Amino acid sequence: MASTTDDALGRLRSAGTQFLVGTVVNPAGLVHAKTVDIDRAEGFAATGLGVSPVWHVFTTDRVGIAYTDRFGAVGDERIRVDLGAARVIGDGMAWAPADFVDQDLAPVAACARTTLRRITDRLAERGLTALVGHELEFGLFGPDAEPIPATMWAQYGLAGVLEHEGFVRDVLAAARDADIEIAQLHPEYGGNQFEVSLAPLPPVAAADQLVAARLVIGRVARRHGLRACFSPKPIADGVGNGAHQHFSIAGADGPLFSGGDGPHGLTDTGAAAIGGVVAGLPDIQGVLCGSIVSVLRMLPGYWAGAYACWGTENREAAVRFIEARPANPHGANVEVKIVDPSSNPYLATAAILGTALDGIDRGLALPPETLVDPASQTDAERDSAGTVLLPVDQGAIIDALDASNVARAVLGDDVVDATVAVRRYETENFGHLSPGEIAETFRMTWSV
Repeated sequence: MASTTDDALGRLRSAGTQFLVGTVVNPAGLVHAKTVDIDRAEGFAATGLGVSPVWHVFTTDRVGIAYTDRFGAVGDERIRVDLGAARVIGDGMAWAPADFVDQDLAPVAACARTTLRRITDRLAERGLTALVGHELEFGLFGPDAEPIPATMWAQYGLAGVLEHEGFVRDVLAAARDADIEIAQLHPEYGGNQFEVSLAPLPPVAAADQLVAARLVIGRVARRHGLRACFSPKPIADGVGNGAHQHFSIAGADGPLFSGGDGPHGLTDTGAAAIGGVVAGLPDIQGVLCGSIVSVLRMLPGYWAGAYACWGTENREAAVRFIEARPANPHGANVEVKIVDPSSNPYLATAAILGTALDGIDRGLALPPETLVDPASQTDAERDSAGTVLLPVDQGAIIDALDASNVARAVLGDDVVDATVAVRRYETENFGHLSPGEIAETFRMTWSV
């Protein structure tokens, strides 16, 4: 361990690092940080820095705390950086993800990164490994969080690249320098909206890469006099931002989503995994897109995956299947479309892979495939297929998470209780606001 730490610190120092930022993400999707001089980085990794348990329940109004019996003013935890996952950001800065531990340096059950690691360990016990690829949509706003002109913008248009050419160039360069592999960056549907697709990695490393990408995007935007907005719905009547997750699973005999005898080459185990995710969506919606802003995005017709169903290349289905074809370099995979940037990426991945594993363990049947836009089907057709329109009432979403045995088995009681606490705080304190007021109030909440 000592040599590993020494190697990591040597790499950071040789790159001119002067200070190290360590981050954790809480159940409200907020990124919290502590910073040390590079000479103190070894201690940050060994014994960590002290934090209150209320870090798990800081709220999205950026001033509140959703106190619970478990998370209050009494007690102390530590956050320890993982120097092996550190990235050199530039300008003397390095970044590393951190884990919550207790005063005996044992993992804290509410830690999101630890929770995801536990799910990957459960997969490994069954001889399975997963890869995850994140997509992240964001908008560019002025430094005062107000919209900026989009006079020449067109959906996915070249004008968007040229209008923000310096920003695009600098994001790609900064990501390359930080060993963040951006597979593509392009203008999106909304004005001044972009999307980045990140190369697939093992689950924990993929979530780390996503947090690092947000940091890089936020820094570059500031340098251009802009702010990167990661709200699920920055403007109530505008286009929302998703944070879609692609995943694939493989076993000793190869990929689960190709090479089998099932529909589109699915193996029996792969079909059960998809069945588990589709069945679990109502239970884990509060983790994937449970914020007070999320419900403004979850509408049919916006490619947000408003219906709990699956379909091959169906962008209106919550679960989109991508076949193994020559034009798909990463092979068959599954995209969960309802995830948005207000989620904790570690917990969202843990919930998705956990429900997939639940489907495998229970041998769940693959539901009928939805071959059309589910909004175009009759009620009888959706009922026959078991297709459910996911709720847009935050209270109902959080109640379902709170009562879910599946979510608690996958994520643990501490994670579920903390998530329920921070989201109920939103409903209780801001549920009376209009959609426009909600969008404006929380526009920059998840920005960094």
